[in-house]
Amino acid sequence: MLAAFKNPTPYEIRRDENPDTGLSFWITLNRKPPDDISLAAGDCIHNLRSALDHIVYELSCHHRQAVHVGGTGFPIYANPKDWDEKDGQGKVRTTSGLHKLRAVPEPALKRIELHQPYHGLEPMYWTRERLLHVHQLDIADKHRNLNLAVANVPEHSVLYGHDGPPFKVIHVHQGRLNEGIDTLLLRFDPSIDVHAKVQPYTFVEVVFADPPVEDWEVSSTLQGLIVGVASVLSEIRAFF
Repeated sequence: MLAAFKNPTPYEIRRDENPDTGLSFWITLNRKPPDDISLAAGDCIHNLRSALDHIVYELSCHHRQAVHVGGTGFPIYANPKDWDEKDGQGKVRTTSGLHKLRAVPEPALKRIELHQPYHGLEPMYWTRERLLHVHQLDIADKHRNLNLAVANVPEHSVLYGHDGPPFKVIHVHQGRLNEGIDTLLLRFDPSIDVHAKVQPYTFVEVVFADPPVEDWEVSSTLQGLIVGVASVLSEIRAFF
C-alpha cells in the first residue's frame, strides 16, 4: 500500500520566479495517504500486542497443566509500582504483573520482568522501548480514532541540482504536507538569478502522526516493532 501511494508520485513541485522574494519552489500534495494504510498499521500493532498476551496464556495453561487459566497477560509497565501493586488488604492486584504471570514458571516471570520498560537505559533497552511503543500505540488505537499515517518531507531530504557554486538557501521545508495546500519547499536568497537553471529534488514518506512514534516512517517503525516482539516471543517459547 505504501508503494502504491508513492507510485505515481503523489505530489508536484512548482517553480516561482519572483525577484522580490527570490527563486522559490512550492510543493503540493495531490493526494493524502489512504486510510487503509492507517488501518493496516493499527492491525499490525494490535496483533503484536495480542501475540504477547496469547503466549503468556498458553504458557500458563502449559505450566499448570490446565485447560484454562484466567486473568493472564503480558505486562508492559513504565512504572515499577505496577509490577507488584497491592490493594488495601495487602493482596496483589489483578492488574499487576505478578498476578498476570502467577501461573508461569519462575524463570519466565523473571525474564519478562527484565523486559519491563521501567528499567530504562540498561541492557535490552531497545527491546523494552519497542514493547512500550506497541503497548502505548495499541491502547491509543483502541480508545480514539488515530490518524496514524500522514505525508511528510523528511529532514535533510530537500536537495537541488545546479552547475556552478552553491546557492544561498534561506528556506527549506521539513515536515508535514496537507493535501491540496501549496507549501514552500525551497527558497534561495533574492540575490540569486531567478532564471537560474536549478532542479530541486525531494521525496515524501508516510509517517506516524502521534506519539510515541510521531514522524517515524511507518514501514521501518513497524519492522522494528515486529523484530522486538518476535525476539521476546522466542525467549518465552524456551520455557515450554
